[in-house]
Amino acid sequence: MEGSDTYSVNLTIAGEVVTDFYCDCPYDGGPLCKHIVAALFYLQEDNIETFSLPAKKQQNNQKEKSPSHQTEELLDLLSHDDLKIFVRDLFANDKKLRQLFIARYIQLSSPVSKELYAKKLQALVKAHTDKDGFVGYRETRGLAKAIQEIVEDVEKELQNGQIQPAMQAAFMLVEEVVKLFYYVDDSNGEIAGCICYLFEILETLTTMELDDALHDKLFDHLTTLFEKKTFHDWDWHFETITLAIKLVRTPRDKEKIQTLLTQIKPSKTRDWEYEQARELMLQLIRKTEDPEAVIQYMENNISNTEFRVELIEKAIHIKDYEKAKKLAHEGIAKDEKDAPGLVDQWQGYLLSIYQETKDIENTIRLAQYFLVHSIGRFHPLEYYYNILKSLIPTNQWNNYLDNLIAGIKSKGRWYDYSRIFQLYVLESSWDKLLELLRQNISLEHITQAEPYLSAPYPHELATLYKEQILAYLEKNVSRSHYQSACRYIRRMMKLGAHSTVTELVRELKNKYPNRRAMIKELNNL
Repeated sequence: MEGSDTYSVNLTIAGEVVTDFYCDCPYDGGPLCKHIVAALFYLQEDNIETFSLPAKKQQNNQKEKSPSHQTEELLDLLSHDDLKIFVRDLFANDKKLRQLFIARYIQLSSPVSKELYAKKLQALVKAHTDKDGFVGYRETRGLAKAIQEIVEDVEKELQNGQIQPAMQAAFMLVEEVVKLFYYVDDSNGEIAGCICYLFEILETLTTMELDDALHDKLFDHLTTLFEKKTFHDWDWHFETITLAIKLVRTPRDKEKIQTLLTQIKPSKTRDWEYEQARELMLQLIRKTEDPEAVIQYMENNISNTEFRVELIEKAIHIKDYEKAKKLAHEGIAKDEKDAPGLVDQWQGYLLSIYQETKDIENTIRLAQYFLVHSIGRFHPLEYYYNILKSLIPTNQWNNYLDNLIAGIKSKGRWYDYSRIFQLYVLESSWDKLLELLRQNISLEHITQAEPYLSAPYPHELATLYKEQILAYLEKNVSRSHYQSACRYIRRMMKLGAHSTVTELVRELKNKYPNRRAMIKELNNL
């Protein structure tokens, strides 16, 4: 059987009696573990309807004490000296256990300090590292849990007012833990989670009232991490500067961050770093300069998408529509070749501007563009439909919509079915929706259309269900597929198509008499 770990279950069966059973999992709470029980239920499903367990083994297991109970009894009986002798013998033969012991209790012999946490971390890593110097997938989970406990201790020190030792420990740990990525299998991101936890502590420090000495130490630690590229290629690299910006108090602090950020230049391979640097520079300017300087910096760096977005929104807010349109059109020209998603974003701003300025012709043009091409990135299809219906003359609407749908159909894109489906629902065009369904038939599509077509066309839907269920069971043979088919048959019953259901069930039983599991599911309808 298989779950979070893999275990082997062995069953010995004579006739209809399970004469012996065994599972190699560590469960010791009773005669049967969940893996054996699961195996027995599986056997029942395969038509072994009755079985019994060996009475003798059950009785013996019930009388035996579990290892955990025996351990508790013996610990109570052992003297302190005997227990120490036993533990020393264990440590002599088990280096991992010895290192775990050191990591857990070293604070009993050492004062709280950065060095104490370094020793705890070192002991833990040694305990989980194999002979080749690597920490495997399974061992990483235990190591990460132990590191998290250390980080929790640092957080408690901070909460108790021990700011300086907590700060020093957090920086030591964050620099050492990131090194583990070189020889640890962190597929589940548990070590990364520990680093995130440490950065939460560092962020907490930036919000505290620190004296000048502690403030400068925290600021210098953060900027040094950035300079040393301790977290290069990780999001934490720029997080160090984000935290440092929160600490800026003096011209010296500001100049230090400006120097670090202006050293990052654009390049074809690492342009994202340059964009991050510009966004952080804007954060610094927001904190240290007036709003005019903020606007000026964004305009001077308008190739940054986020800056263009903010400037367009500011222009729309103050009704400077000409400036907003200019910025949007420039964005379209810049991005139309390599970033069609951004082009849609700039078009969306233009649509808003045309609505505000009562430019009906351009509003219709862009609303139609989004209705035909958009996949709901900015607004649902209904939003554009409502714009168009409010602007197209009533006597022209039906013809306009028919031409629009014909144009969508001609493109033959896989997602256009859903687009046309929504338009027919908005129009309550149930006959056209039924025809669209017949042209794009599937069980999923029938179920999607059922809330709209069950009242006007129950018989037609039931017939479509029947045809598709027969086709489905021609290709699929397993209990789960039979159960899925029966769920669709129940939907037919809710449509009131009892005679069609009876006919379908009879046809299936006659066609597949050897599919016992299918017949059993049909009998449960």
